[in-house]
Amino acid sequence: MPIRRVFPGNAMSIDAAGTPQASRVAETPLAFAALMGSGIAWGLIWIPLKFFAAIGLTGQMLALTAYALVGLAALPLIWRERAAWRGEWHLLLMIGVFFGWANIAFTTALMTGSVLRAMLLFYLLPAWGALGGTLIMRERLNLRRVLAVALSLGGVFVIMGGAEVFRQLPSLADAMALSSGLCYTAAGIANRQARRIPLVSRTLVSFVGCAVLAAAVALLFTTPALPDIGVASWGLLLLFACVWLLGGTLLTTYGVTRVEVSRAAILQVVELLVAVISAMIIGGESMSLKAWCGAAMILAATVLESRNGAAA
Repeated sequence: MPIRRVFPGNAMSIDAAGTPQASRVAETPLAFAALMGSGIAWGLIWIPLKFFAAIGLTGQMLALTAYALVGLAALPLIWRERAAWRGEWHLLLMIGVFFGWANIAFTTALMTGSVLRAMLLFYLLPAWGALGGTLIMRERLNLRRVLAVALSLGGVFVIMGGAEVFRQLPSLADAMALSSGLCYTAAGIANRQARRIPLVSRTLVSFVGCAVLAAAVALLFTTPALPDIGVASWGLLLLFACVWLLGGTLLTTYGVTRVEVSRAAILQVVELLVAVISAMIIGGESMSLKAWCGAAMILAATVLESRNGAAA
């Protein structure tokens, strides 16, 4: 699930999925619709993930099947661009590893825990982005970014139960959601340092990294058991890989390269809103007043941080 966060660049802007974006582009209704469509697709991705979890698949198995299918299809395209990224292969490797783990962790969080908590904890991105940009990229922390960090950290503190967070360890789903956001930010920082890696390689290497990391975990620690899910379920898994994952990625890539940076940044909030609303209406989940307060703080932080990136 690529996450789009706009960064300033040299005459271009780079989003967290590695998409170069011109600072001034001629917007089209189709591009705007593509970006909205991708936000809806990623916001609703918990629905097929919950289905696959119900039939016995895990996040690791999805990485070894659905994500691996897209990764295999992407390998020839990435290899064809090797002359361009050869000098920055280490950055491409970092992008693949960090995005790969982020996908595995986020998928596991959605499949095993509350959709609402997973999405909200994942959206600690404003804090990770601001802190990472300051410590690694030597960026200056302006008042807007400081406020975004404070709001996002405060929101997560409230959602996790306030002072209770210091008295008990987070659940596996919570830890996965938090680590996913952290790894997405790390991949975004690697993207910002890269200058020669083409769009296709930046976008698709995450699927390769996801499959490779899942295979490495299987070899080093535990081999996941493949449940007997039947031919129909395998067909749905194939459709999920080719239509939802690949299609959503292509919509995102098309949209962010053809929509103004400031508008593209704000539109990413659609993903969070769609996930929260759908989880409550379709999934039957609910939030306490305390959780609503934390969610509002995180949403405000996300908007502030995206506007900060657009104004940079």
